[in-house]
Amino acid sequence: MAIDIDERKVARNEFGLWLTWCLATMAGMLLGFVPIALLVSDLDLGLARVLIPLVAGFLVGFLQWLVLRRYLTESTDWILSGGASWAAAYALGLIAVQLLAGSWLGAVLGYLLFGAIIGLVQWPVLRREIPNALSWVIASIFGWALGAYLSQVVLALFSDGSPIDPLVSTAVIVGVTGLVAGAITGLAFVRIVRQPDRYERPA
Repeated sequence: MAIDIDERKVARNEFGLWLTWCLATMAGMLLGFVPIALLVSDLDLGLARVLIPLVAGFLVGFLQWLVLRRYLTESTDWILSGGASWAAAYALGLIAVQLLAGSWLGAVLGYLLFGAIIGLVQWPVLRREIPNALSWVIASIFGWALGAYLSQVVLALFSDGSPIDPLVSTAVIVGVTGLVAGAITGLAFVRIVRQPDRYERPA
């Protein structure tokens, strides 16, 4: 199912759409990672690698869909058709990040791949509004990779040379990553929806 955005609703509240998209992305990351971080010492490492991406993926996808739902011309079956596929994208992307996170370069490649997976899986749902998949994939790659980089910069501000509490570091990293990624992909989404005539819509 491809969603159909009501451009008039977006035009009346572009800033509201952008802001709630940012906050939804950040909140989904925080709610998906931080509570489980409290229990991670009690979980099998293999289970944690699967559970965290699935929970975070579902929450980010679900919260973003709650934001978009207000701007759709119709929302029938939106959770099953859209939310599930978005959650799968985040889960696959986060697994890729975890597998490649052994070095700085691996982490960068992981988040680039993460953004690409999200963009590619989200695009079929958004294709009515974004017929050219490349624009959305690029925004997703740039947003998530930049968010991951800036999260490390912000985390360094909390360090005075002593070890940082794992819960604090987790909250800072996923919160900043989600906020930056949400800001960039939200801006790209609003900009594209604002100018639908730039693209040739599919039949």
